[in-house]
Amino acid sequence: MDIYLIRHGQSTGNGRGCFLGWGEHALTELGRAQAEAAAERLAPLGPMPVLCSDLARACETGAIIAARWGGAVQPDPRWREIHCGELENCPWDALREHPALAAQYEADPYGTAMPGGESVAMMAARVTAAFLDVLARTDARLAIVTHDGPIRAVLAHSLQFPPTRFWTLTTNHGGLTHLAQSDDWLTIRTVNDTSHLKGLETSGSYQ
Repeated sequence: MDIYLIRHGQSTGNGRGCFLGWGEHALTELGRAQAEAAAERLAPLGPMPVLCSDLARACETGAIIAARWGGAVQPDPRWREIHCGELENCPWDALREHPALAAQYEADPYGTAMPGGESVAMMAARVTAAFLDVLARTDARLAIVTHDGPIRAVLAHSLQFPPTRFWTLTTNHGGLTHLAQSDDWLTIRTVNDTSHLKGLETSGSYQ
């Protein structure tokens, strides 16, 4: 099975210097162009199922990709970005207003949950469960449109990264990561391939 992980195109929530998790934000004009470029890249490899996070920016990107084969997306909330809880849409500096939380986060950024939300560990656990379900499927090829955090989680699981290395890899909007499974052996073919985004501004901003 070939698995193509695609980060959604740039959304209206990106680039504001705010916590962005489960908030609903549509694609920008650039984000739609990035999604179209990813669709063009994958088009010759299809048709294939297109799974996606059920957040708007991922669904919109997934729909653009699936349309190349006349198909529809299959939303799954397990592929959502981390839940930022009460800090959703707040500036990153807002964390300083919670000294105890800020100290806890500095000591353990992987295991510290946002108020009313999730920790990175919690997000990674649900994403890993979704990914293991994907590996049990019998499709020859499959695309998953999701977010930076979940793609990191899949790579961290596949490479057996310790929690302290979770932030080692990152992705661009519209970037393509290719994994392949054969006889229960998983290989990582490419990570954050952006060659199809030539001429488009790309963003490595989180979420």
